[in-house]
Amino acid sequence: MGDEFSVVGRSVPRIDSIDKVTGRAKFAPDLKVEGMLHARILRSPYAHAKVIKIDTSRAEKIPGIRAIVTIEEVPKVIEYWFFLRTEKKQRKMFLRDNVVRFIGDPVLAVAADDEETAEEALSLIDVEYEQLPALFEPVDAMKESEVRIHERGNIAFHVVKQYGDIEQGFKDADYIVENRYVTSKQKHASIEPIGTCIADYDPGGRLTIYSSTQLPHWSRMYLAGALGLPNNKVRVIKPYTGGAFGGRCGLVHGLEIMSSALSMQTYRPIRMSFTREEDFTATETRHPITIEMKTGVTKDGILTANSVKLISDVGGYGTHYIGVIADCLSTGVGLYRCPHVNFEATAVYTNKSMSGAFRGYGNPQMNFAQESQMDIIADKLGIDPVEFRLENYRGLGEIDPVFDDEIRSEGLKECLKKGAESIGWKEKRAGNRPEGTKKRGVGMSIMLHGSGAAKGLPDPASATVMVNADGSVNLVTAAADDGQGNRTVLAQIAAEELGIGFEQISVSDTDTDTTPLDGGTHGSRQTYCGGLAVKKAAADAKRKILGFASQELNVDEGQLCIKDGVVFNVKDQTTNISVSDLMRKTQIENMSVCEQTIGVATGVAPAMPGYFGANFAEVEVDTKTGKVRVLKLTAAFDVGKAINPAQVEGQIIGGSVMGIGWALTEELLLEDGKILNNNFADYKMLGAGDIPELESIIVESNEPTGPFGAKGVGEGGMVAVASAIANAIYNAIGIRMKELCITPEKILDALRKW
Repeated sequence: MGDEFSVVGRSVPRIDSIDKVTGRAKFAPDLKVEGMLHARILRSPYAHAKVIKIDTSRAEKIPGIRAIVTIEEVPKVIEYWFFLRTEKKQRKMFLRDNVVRFIGDPVLAVAADDEETAEEALSLIDVEYEQLPALFEPVDAMKESEVRIHERGNIAFHVVKQYGDIEQGFKDADYIVENRYVTSKQKHASIEPIGTCIADYDPGGRLTIYSSTQLPHWSRMYLAGALGLPNNKVRVIKPYTGGAFGGRCGLVHGLEIMSSALSMQTYRPIRMSFTREEDFTATETRHPITIEMKTGVTKDGILTANSVKLISDVGGYGTHYIGVIADCLSTGVGLYRCPHVNFEATAVYTNKSMSGAFRGYGNPQMNFAQESQMDIIADKLGIDPVEFRLENYRGLGEIDPVFDDEIRSEGLKECLKKGAESIGWKEKRAGNRPEGTKKRGVGMSIMLHGSGAAKGLPDPASATVMVNADGSVNLVTAAADDGQGNRTVLAQIAAEELGIGFEQISVSDTDTDTTPLDGGTHGSRQTYCGGLAVKKAAADAKRKILGFASQELNVDEGQLCIKDGVVFNVKDQTTNISVSDLMRKTQIENMSVCEQTIGVATGVAPAMPGYFGANFAEVEVDTKTGKVRVLKLTAAFDVGKAINPAQVEGQIIGGSVMGIGWALTEELLLEDGKILNNNFADYKMLGAGDIPELESIIVESNEPTGPFGAKGVGEGGMVAVASAIANAIYNAIGIRMKELCITPEKILDALRKW
């Protein structure tokens, strides 16, 4: 399924590769603006307190101190773009008060001539706090009525969704399986620390922000709303970004808004840059979620009922709590064909650092519980786990009950077949267990994730395609590239649709002043949503090119085609004209026309197609030390159509490594609200020597609504990794690990209790 394409399906080099390998690429920490001041934040040492008094008099006497702003003056953004839809909801997005709700919560920010002076000023500012009782566990916060983390209480959100009759579903079951699963607090840990920006408010009342945000247009709206500015007076420019994974999904807590407020006081550019410690302690993390699951199944292995009760720890402020729960619902309920489902979820405030958007957006947590549960059921029934999934997953032509939408593309069967072959599934499941303390096992899991958020959130995408007088093309898009290479993919889509060479396409920088509305880079959406907008804009430009060519060649438009930069008559290819010659004629030579060919598209994608994946893991567990070593991980993904196969493989491999880390080593440890491992020395990410054999398998199923059949892949690579590893550990030692991270201590403790 690729021979008919010229550019799509090829692993062309990234359009930014030369800039990056030569060091020409400028990331946010590299940026400098003439006359800029440097800002630092004073952070709360308490998990929950009122700020009673701030004395800045000593700091103000230091030469070089230019401005100070406090949390009572500057609002916090405490919701996400779902709340932009109405004025009433938008008012709930911003909070201005004198309360700090986690250790590291901003109290004030100071701007000075240099960072050293700003740091000195912070040390001379006296803050009087009234400590308040702190709540660190969601269950305690749910029960507590006297201690309120927010005025509205400690429950951020509660939802119950029912499909079918859950009581009848359990009556229909021959077996009922109940378990409780716990997931951990993971940090994005991108190579570029989260938290650098430059804010520049000029005397004309215009604010320019240089920020590595994943959501440039939404961030512009946040800033405008918080600061009382019209949208056209706020400009967001996104530089190169060294990884994001959801950690830059909006404004970073205290960063852009406090910098802007300081700039509005001084009319000077303000640079603020968080340390790695601040990144770990004061920016968002993955939501720790506890899931109680009760599942009914017949003796023949057919699911009859599934009851899910979920508690999500959102930390001191909510931001993405609704969307994360919605993803737990949509991907959990959507994956399996189960007639009776009850889903209840509660998002709870605690006095811990914030939880927010993170690769997978709730799906990894739900998947760990669900895929562990499915493995337990298959084991109880004596059914091969692969066969059990094949019997129960919701496939092609079926209706997703959450979004009431048909599944139009699905390659899970092929993912399972190729993944099982890669890991040696049948042989290793049936093989003899080795003697000694080192036990080996294999496990698997499957996943479903949506492409974009068209059914759940405002999800616009736009593009402008401008064909120049020499036939080259400028693609204008606000699609934020965080390092995954989506700008390259969008250029490939434009080139394919126009029928010209990839090298003829250049892609704009991401700048809200010059690019049309886009929903940002999240939710595995840019290839699908952004790609559709680019394809439509290119088709609009192509239609206009063919119109000019029809007049020039005296051939009906319907008989014309463009390939390799040449417009030709399909019935007589000797009748042709190059796009470059045609554009020169229409834009320059023919002075009665002088019209540039411009194609535009904007709007929402027609669907939110799910992409499927299967992970297979082989592990070795040392029962003497508790250490788990992943020997091999295979990841097979149905991506619809791989626009750029090398980049798809990169996403799968990167997600696999991130998923192994979440399963075995990556967990933020807290004691009384204080993060104990706030650096790369103590937060254990995988090193090069820890990476097992990784195999990525691309399956193409052709999504009919997608650009050239494509759908997403970016988030899915890590979604089902932890569940596959946990299932492999069970196969190795016969003990079910239901809590992440799966550390050696937990393994040894489970072995002692067994």
